Amino acid sequence: MSNVSAAQAENYYDKDDYYTQDLETEKEQLQTRWAGRGAAALRLSGEVDKSVFKQLLQSEEPNGQSLHARKIDLTKHRAGTDYTFSAPKSVSIAGLIQQDWRVIAAHDRAVETALAVLEECYAQTRVRTRTSRERVCTGNVAAAVFRHETSRAQEPQLHSHCVVINTTQMADGSWRSLSNEEIVANQKLLGEIYQNELAYQLRQYGYEIEVRENGQFDLRGYEPKLLEVFSTRRQQILELIETWSVERETAFKGSDVSAARREAANLRSRTSKRIVPRDVLLQAWQQEVQCQQLELPQIP
Repeated sequence: MSNVSAAQAENYYDKDDYYTQDLETEKEQLQTRWAGRGAAALRLSGEVDKSVFKQLLQSEEPNGQSLHARKIDLTKHRAGTDYTFSAPKSVSIAGLIQQDWRVIAAHDRAVETALAVLEECYAQTRVRTRTSRERVCTGNVAAAVFRHETSRAQEPQLHSHCVVINTTQMADGSWRSLSNEEIVANQKLLGEIYQNELAYQLRQYGYEIEVRENGQFDLRGYEPKLLEVFSTRRQQILELIETWSVERETAFKGSDVSAARREAANLRSRTSKRIVPRDVLLQAWQQEVQCQQLELPQIP
């Protein structure tokens, strides 16, 4: 999860982060889409329009009217929040290297399910009463979903950025800021809902599931070495964490690596994405499998 400012809107459309628009998937599998009852109320559907997306992040409706009851200071305002749902590595391999577009469709449906729960159960705003400000459920959000398909190390990594705009509609039709405390508190649950729905969808296609100790899963038949070959980014992060652990052994004696340190390692090891044509990436991935003398399981 990360907060998004209006200035960051360009990041979701940069060529190095969005080249997958050339991926030859089935036509109905959009790379971007609007989601949520809030988006529907704003008459937004289909692909995400860049200019409209920027307007929403600047707290404006497509017609230019404000999305808030009072004037907003854009320099301090939380324009939106990015909730990211990532598929297991074996799923990314099946969908992107083996080009089973059903897997990508299953990912999209799982993201849609998690967003629906987020909207139905945790979308809230604050209203002022005579004595205090109370949170009330609104049951609607406006979200822009961006599906990306590689990591910064140019490896297959199927994931979707769901940018939930900081606004929600009241029963009287007015718009207010979205209170996201409950969403943040239930992030783990939303991730589990995504994982469970993805596993369910893939089972319908004949894939067998192996549950891991952390509650996540991988597809059966995808050997650990195959997953490791396409997990360079994670290895880089773990190597940095290991280095820091050794350097600070005295200070952190006997303690686990915290989420903050993992995030710091993630930021420090991050590299800019490069623009690589889809056919070149696919060829490189397939050659890597051959060079490592690995076999890809048969697609069911």
